[in-house]
Amino acid sequence: MTDGKISSPPPGQPPTDNAPPLPFYRRPWFWGILLFLALLLLALWLVWKEWQAAEARRMALEAETAQARQANENREAFLAQLRTLLDKDPCIIQEELLRLTPPPGIIWPPLAGADPAVPALHEDAGPSSGNSLQEKKQPGEPLQIPAAPPGSVGALMEEATVLVLAQQSAGLSMGSGFFVSPGHVVSNAHVIGDAQNIIVVNKALQKPLKATLVSKSESQGRDFAALKVSNAPAVTPLSLNTSVMRTQKVSAWGFPSAVTMDDPKFLALMRGDAAAAPEVVFSEGPVNVVLQRNPPLIVHAATVSQGNSGGPLVNENGEVVGINTFIKLDDGSYRQSSLAIVSSALADFLRAAAIPFTLVDAKAAAKADGGKP
Repeated sequence: MTDGKISSPPPGQPPTDNAPPLPFYRRPWFWGILLFLALLLLALWLVWKEWQAAEARRMALEAETAQARQANENREAFLAQLRTLLDKDPCIIQEELLRLTPPPGIIWPPLAGADPAVPALHEDAGPSSGNSLQEKKQPGEPLQIPAAPPGSVGALMEEATVLVLAQQSAGLSMGSGFFVSPGHVVSNAHVIGDAQNIIVVNKALQKPLKATLVSKSESQGRDFAALKVSNAPAVTPLSLNTSVMRTQKVSAWGFPSAVTMDDPKFLALMRGDAAAAPEVVFSEGPVNVVLQRNPPLIVHAATVSQGNSGGPLVNENGEVVGINTFIKLDDGSYRQSSLAIVSSALADFLRAAAIPFTLVDAKAAAKADGGKP
């Protein structure tokens, strides 16, 4: 502009714009690229985190699978050891079982891993003072099963059959036993083992009583233990009868763990309730065969399981014809055979230990029964 006049560009030239150019960071394309890169980085970070989580899950799953596979292999190896024992002499099976080392997660010996407390022994304590499960009835609780009629075989077995708890070095062993004379109980030697603390209990005793080992035999197929029971009340002992034959009806009495472990009275006893005593379990069946071994073995169909060891096998008169000692399983047919050592061998053991007992005259009993053999 000269003299107040606006100059115009020469003809043929475009008008000039004297405005300065915008910096790059103020231009739209810059911010678009920056936003795109930020979104791309965020997406990559999310994908990387998800990949890390997936890898962690995969590694954890592989570790669990490997652990489960190893546990299964250990259990299979343990089962193979148990199957191998079936081919051995039955008299040493129990001893071999205690030597096995089970894989983690399996309680072995039975009850040992659970470490139940042995009920406290109060030898000077009187009968129950009202703290038994029978007396603590709650609304809706089932009625108590009536006791067996006095004088019946059931009443005799409930009185004379006892639960034996022996605190061995390998753990708590649970078995059965029975009175053969006032103050004397017999059971299996493998139930007692090396125990220093032994108690016996049933409903007739009213409280757990301390027992001490008097004699034990674990050789030549004779699995016997004789116990002296302190402060035992007047209990009718069982008589021995040496007569037993195939097809004869017999019954097994005792405390099989498969049943007793579910008995609320047993659980109360393990918690220290001295007035609680589990129910004695009954099963019956015929004698399948008497194996003429040394000593002879009675194979019978009365169901027994772990915990029945040391319990009586009786005839229909409640006389002991054998002492239940072990079972044998057939892998092929899944058949169980229950085996008891004959009473004649038990009688020999009791004579050697100078323990009194009553032996039924089989011939006189047969004559009184009408001449049946």
